[in-house]
Amino acid sequence: MGIKVWQPQAAPLPTMATNAAPPLPAAEPFVAHAPKALEAASPQTSQAKPVPAQVARLVPAPLPNERAQSVSSAPEAGGAWNLGGALTLYTSADPAKGARWLVVAETPAAALQFETFNPFEGDAGKLLDNMLRALRLHQEGTVMLAPLVRRVAPGAHAATALPALLAKLIAQVQPNVVLVMGRLAAQALLQSSEPFGKLRGQIHSLHSINTIVTHDATYLLRTPSEKTKVWDDLCLALSVVAT
Repeated sequence: MGIKVWQPQAAPLPTMATNAAPPLPAAEPFVAHAPKALEAASPQTSQAKPVPAQVARLVPAPLPNERAQSVSSAPEAGGAWNLGGALTLYTSADPAKGARWLVVAETPAAALQFETFNPFEGDAGKLLDNMLRALRLHQEGTVMLAPLVRRVAPGAHAATALPALLAKLIAQVQPNVVLVMGRLAAQALLQSSEPFGKLRGQIHSLHSINTIVTHDATYLLRTPSEKTKVWDDLCLALSVVAT
C-alpha cells in the first residue's frame, strides 16, 4: 500500500529569504529525497503507538466547553461537520525560522478524542508526517493540526456556521497559511461546490489567510498516482509563505 517511487522528479522547494535553514550537504540534496518522503508504512509494519512527544495540545478547541461542534456543510459535502481543537506538531522545531501553519485535515471520528488522538498513527498518519517533513516543517516554523470530521446527521449545534468556528480557530492559531486536506473538507471550508480539481492548484482565502487545498493522506494511500499533484500543492503552500 505504500508509495514506492516518485515520477516525475519534484520541483525544487521555495526557500525563505530570511532566517533560512543552512543548506543540506551537496551529496544529499533535499529535493532528491523529497518524493520519497511521501512513502507510507506497509500494513505489515505499521503499529499503534502512544502519542509522540512531538505533539502537544496547546490550543483549546474552537468554542468554550466544547471540543467540537456540529456545523452545516457545503452543498456538495452533505451532512454536518465537527471541528476539533488544534494540536501543535513538532514541538522541537524552531518557530523563529519559519511560518505558522494551520493544517485542517479530514479525519475519522476518533480524532475528536482530543486527549488521545495521535495524528501520526497508522499508515495515513505516517504518510502525513512524511509529507510535512518533506517541507522541513519538523525543523522550522510552527504546525498546528485541527481535525475536521464529517457527520451523517446534524447535531444539537448544527446551526453554528462552520466559517465562524474556523474564524475563531484561526484567531487563536494566527497562521500564515492554511492547508486543507481532503476533498469534502475543502468544499465545506470554502463553501464551494466546485469540483476538487478546480479547487486545487489555486491560492484561496479563508478569513484573509492564504489557503491551499490538497488530497488527504488516506486518499493518497488509495490513489498513489495522485502523489505528484499533492507534491505540487505542498510546494504551492510553501511558496505563499516564502518571503
